[in-house]
Amino acid sequence: MTLTGVWVGLGVLLVVAIGVWLLRRQTHASPAAPARLHSSDADDALPAAPLPEDAPSSTDADAGDLPTGRALTRTLFALAVDLPASQNGDEAAFQAIAATCGHLLARPQFQQRHLPRRPLLLPKLMRALSDPEIALDQIAQIVAEDPALSANVLRIANSPFYRVQQTPVESLPRAAALLGLDGLRAALSTALLQPVLPPASGPLGRLPGVVWEHTALTADVASGLMCEGPARADAPVAQMAALLHGLGAIALVQWLRENAHLVTDATTVARVLELYAAEVAHQIALAWELPPRIVAALDAQRSDAMPTDPLGLALRAGRLTAALTLLCRQGQRDPEASLDVLRAWAARHGVAADVDALWARLNP
Repeated sequence: MTLTGVWVGLGVLLVVAIGVWLLRRQTHASPAAPARLHSSDADDALPAAPLPEDAPSSTDADAGDLPTGRALTRTLFALAVDLPASQNGDEAAFQAIAATCGHLLARPQFQQRHLPRRPLLLPKLMRALSDPEIALDQIAQIVAEDPALSANVLRIANSPFYRVQQTPVESLPRAAALLGLDGLRAALSTALLQPVLPPASGPLGRLPGVVWEHTALTADVASGLMCEGPARADAPVAQMAALLHGLGAIALVQWLRENAHLVTDATTVARVLELYAAEVAHQIALAWELPPRIVAALDAQRSDAMPTDPLGLALRAGRLTAALTLLCRQGQRDPEASLDVLRAWAARHGVAADVDALWARLNP
C-alpha cells in the first residue's frame, strides 16, 4: 500500500470515529429522537451509504411463531463477542459501521488486504469433481498433493456428520470409499476453504471460530439436503455458496478487529455480519472466478424474501439447523424444543427431508 493510501485509510477511520461520537452526543441530548447527523456535520462526514435494498431486515420473511435462521445466527454470533449485548444493539454505531463497510467494500485496498486468496488446488479439484468419469482414487491422489489438506479431509471425514463407522478413517482412499463422491466432494470443499484462524484475544477473539463452525455445518446440511432431492446437481453449489458466505463473514470480522474502537455492542457486530457477509462473499467468488451459478446463489441469500427454489431453501435450512445445533451445544437452547422448531420450519416451507435423522447426525 502506498503512503497516500495509508493516509486516506487513516482519514476515513478518523471521520467515522468523529461521526460515531457526534451521533452518540446527540442521542444523549435528545433520547426520544433517532440518532442522526446534523445537516451541518454532513459535509464533513462520509457520504451516506444506502443500505442494500434487499438487505436482511430485523424481521425475516419466514418469521411468525418460529424463530428464524437469521435471528438465531445473530444470537449465536453475538454470544461469541465479549462485549455487552442489547436487543437491537447500538444503532448509532451500527449505522456508522454499515456506512463505512459500504464504502470500503468497493475499494481495492479492502479487497487486497482482507479477501482470502484462492486455494491453489481449487481450480484443479473443481474440474475433477465436475467430471462424471473421474474415479475416487484419482481425486484422492490430487488431495494427497497437499499434506495439510489431506489431514483436514481426514479430520472432517471423522466428524459426527460424516462418520459412518466407529473405527477412525486413517487414509484418503478409505475416506473416499466410505464417503462416496458426494460426501468426498463436500468434505473436500470444506477442508480446502477452511481459513487459518490463529489464536486471538480481544472482544472478537472467539468469533471467527464460531463463524466457521456455523459455516461448515451450514454447508454440510445444505449440500446434504440437495443430494436427497431432485436438484442434486446443485449440491456442490450449495456447499460452496455456504462456505463462501462464511469466508465473507470472517473477512468482516478481521476488519472489525482492526477497527475495534468502532464496536461497542455484541448485537451490532452480529447485525453487520448479517448485512454484508453475502456481499463480501460475492466479491470473493468474483475474485476467484467461480461459476456464475455460485455467484447467483450468494446474491439470492441477500434477499429478505424466503426463497422458493430448492437451492435457496437448502441454504436457509442449513443456516437454521447449524444455529440451532450450536446453541444447543452451548446450553442456550433445549435440543428437543429445537428439533420441534426444525420440524415445523421444514413442514411450513415444504422441505422434504428426514429432519429427525439429520438432527441425530448433528447431535449424537
